[in-house]
Amino acid sequence: MPPQSRELTAAASRATSSGLPEDAFPVEALQGVYQAIFQRRDIRSFRADPFPDDVLARLLNAAHHAPSVGFMQPWSFVLVRDRETRTQVQALFERERQAAACFFDEPRRSQYLSLKLEGILEAPLNLCVTCDPTAAGPAVLGRNSIPETDVYSTCCAVENLWLAARAEGIGVGWVSIIKLPQLREILGIPPHVVPVAYLCLGYPADGFPVRPVLQTAGWHRRTPLGAVLHYERWGTPSHPTWPALDQLLPEAAQAVDPNAPLLDDTIRQVGELDRSAMETARLRQDVLTKPQGSLGRLEALHVQLAGISGNPLPVAERKAVIVMAGDHGITAEGVSAYPAAVTPQMVLNFVRGGAAINVLARQAGARVVVVDMGVAADLPADPAIVSRPVARGTFNMAHGPAMTRSQASQAVASGIAIVNAEIARGLDLVATGDMGIGNTAASSAIVAAITGKPVADLTGRGTGIDDAGLRRKVAAIEQALAVNRPDPHDPLDVLAKVGGFEIGGLVGVILGAAAGRVPVLIDGFISGAAALLAAELCPAVRGYLVAAHTSVEVGHRAILERLELIPLMTLDLRLGEGTGAALAMHLVEAACRIPRQMATFAQAGVAERSAEP
Repeated sequence: MPPQSRELTAAASRATSSGLPEDAFPVEALQGVYQAIFQRRDIRSFRADPFPDDVLARLLNAAHHAPSVGFMQPWSFVLVRDRETRTQVQALFERERQAAACFFDEPRRSQYLSLKLEGILEAPLNLCVTCDPTAAGPAVLGRNSIPETDVYSTCCAVENLWLAARAEGIGVGWVSIIKLPQLREILGIPPHVVPVAYLCLGYPADGFPVRPVLQTAGWHRRTPLGAVLHYERWGTPSHPTWPALDQLLPEAAQAVDPNAPLLDDTIRQVGELDRSAMETARLRQDVLTKPQGSLGRLEALHVQLAGISGNPLPVAERKAVIVMAGDHGITAEGVSAYPAAVTPQMVLNFVRGGAAINVLARQAGARVVVVDMGVAADLPADPAIVSRPVARGTFNMAHGPAMTRSQASQAVASGIAIVNAEIARGLDLVATGDMGIGNTAASSAIVAAITGKPVADLTGRGTGIDDAGLRRKVAAIEQALAVNRPDPHDPLDVLAKVGGFEIGGLVGVILGAAAGRVPVLIDGFISGAAALLAAELCPAVRGYLVAAHTSVEVGHRAILERLELIPLMTLDLRLGEGTGAALAMHLVEAACRIPRQMATFAQAGVAERSAEP
C-alpha cells in the first residue's frame, strides 16, 4: 500500500528540517510529487465523459518536458478520438490477447483471460506515444554507445505524462498486447518510427485503486525494495560500507505484530522433557515379562511419551488429526499435475468423510479437524470446517514473497489457537495433516532455504509430474529463492517468503501442542517442513516430535536428518493429509498400552534373567 498523506507530510517535514538545499520543494509540493508517484495506477475502466482540452494540453506539455539523452526529444504524440480507429485497435488487441493465452498453463490461462486489460473503447481518448530515431539527426550526443537511448528517453515522456495525469485526477492505461506493424498501419505511422506506448486516458470509472490491479488479482505483487538493491556490484545485497537503505524508509519500521505475544508465550511454555518420568518409564520396561530392549523402538517411544506427558504410564486414547488446507500461487508455474481446484474439492471430501485420512482416522479412533487456512475458493459455511483463512491462497513466490510477514505470523497464531482448542476438548496425541496443490514446491523451498542444500536434491514429483514438470518445478523453486532470498536464520521470514498458509498453521499446531505437553505425530514432507520451521523457532520442540514415516519425497529425508528423527515406518507413502501419521497412531497407542497392560515378572510369576556368574 502506498504511503498515506500524513506519512508523506511527516516524511517531507523531517526532510525539510534535516537541512535539504534551498532548492528543495516546499513540504506541500514535495508531498504532491510523492503522492503522484505512489498513487499512480494502470487504469482499465473509464467514464465516457471527456476531460477538458486544457488539461490534455498540460499533460502533453509535461510529457514533452521529459529528460532525453543529448536533448534529442525523439517523441511524438498521436491523439485518437475517432471511434472507428479505436475499434480497429481494440480488435487488434483482442486477437493478440487470445493468442497470448496459449503461453499460460491452467489455472493461469483462465485467470489471464478473466482480467480486464484495456479500456480502448471506453476511454474518451487514446494516445500513441512514438519514438523517431531520426528526429535529432544521425549524430546524437550520448547515443552512439547505447543506441536504444532514444526509446528510453521516450519512456521518460510516458512516465511524465502518467504522473501529471495522476495529479490531475486523470486515469491512464497502457495497452501493450498489440502487434506494432498492424498498429503502424492503422495509425499511418512511418516504418522507421517506433510506437512505444498505446495509452487510454480518461476519468477512472471506479476511482484509483489502493493497490495495483494485478496485485489485487493475485497475478503478481510488488517486489520489496531490498530485493532489487545491489551494493557496489551486481549480486551484492549488502555491503559493510552501506546501510540497508530499504530499512531507512518510514514504512520499513516493523508494525506491532498483534500475534507476537501469543507466539512468544507459546514458545516460552515449551519445556524440556520430564527426565524423572522418563527414568521411571525405563525402569518399568525393565521389569516387564520380556528380555530388556526386545520391543525395540516401542520401548524408546514409551520413554519419550513419558517425558512429554510427565506421566511414566502415558495414554493415547484421545487422538486428533488436524488437516490444514491452503492454496499456492506457485501452481501458476506448472509445478503440479493437478489444478488448484482440487484443493477445495478435497476439503469437501474430508468433510464428507470420503478421503483416505477419514478412513484411517476412523480405524485409529481419531477425530479429523479440517481447517481452511487459505483456500482460493468460496467454501460453504459448514461447522465441520474450521475457517481461519489468512488470504485466498498465497502469491506466486516465483515473483515475490508468498505472503507478508504479518500473514505468516497470523497463520502460526491460528494454528496455536486451533490446537489449544483441541487440547481443551481433550487430547493425548495430535497428528499433522495437509492439503494444498503446490505445497510440495513450497516445502522444498523451505528445506532448501534452511539447510542450504540444492533444490534439485530436495524436490520430488509431488502429485506425479513428469520429467518436464519436474524440471519446471525445480526451476520455479530456484527462481523463488533467488527472488526472495529468505533468511535461513529467521524462520518466519522463510515462511513468509516461500511458505504456505497451511504450513504456517501446522507450525502453530506443533508449537501449541508442545507447549501443552502433547506429543506430535509428524506426517510426511509438508508436515516435516512445518516441523523444521517450528524447531528453528523453538529448538525444544524437537523432543515432542514423533516422525510417523519416511515419505517418497526426497526432501523429507533431509528434514529427518536435520531434526535427528528416526521414522516409525517406511511404506513409500506420498499422499499427505496426515495418512502416515494416522497409521502410526496404532504404534504410539501400542507403546502406551504395553507398559500399562503387560505383566511384570513378579506379577506373572516368571523368573527374571539370571545374574551373570
